[in-house]
Amino acid sequence: MDADLLWFIAGVVLVLVEIFTLTLVLGMVGVGALAAAAVAFAGLGAAAQLIAFATTSTALLVFVRPPVKKALDRGGTTERTDARVLTGASALVVERVSEDSGRVRINGELWRARPYAGNAPIESGSPVSIAAVEGATLLVYSSDLS
Repeated sequence: MDADLLWFIAGVVLVLVEIFTLTLVLGMVGVGALAAAAVAFAGLGAAAQLIAFATTSTALLVFVRPPVKKALDRGGTTERTDARVLTGASALVVERVSEDSGRVRINGELWRARPYAGNAPIESGSPVSIAAVEGATLLVYSSDLS
């Protein structure tokens, strides 16, 4: 097998693996292998191929990867989107909340609920505050101060 075909296959395989791993390393090395394939296709020797591979891979890893990684990392959100965002919110008891059972309505949704920290049962129709979330169960306490 010719050197240009070997470099080309290695480059394509590395770039494809990068698509699935998202390391931003294998793709850069893969592009280096594709550069070496181009040099081999041009008829230059093994030394030129290795220089093209090493130079291209190193340049991409040093100069391209850090800003791309920074831009990708910056795109994420730090806001909570899970049930813990409900902590501190108010709800309405729709089914008596006791240690065994209970339901509250919050933002139009029904949730299982238990009294927080062994508080007394809370009757239907009472406003409550959410102290914590345990799985799919809200731990609530009476927010009625009267």
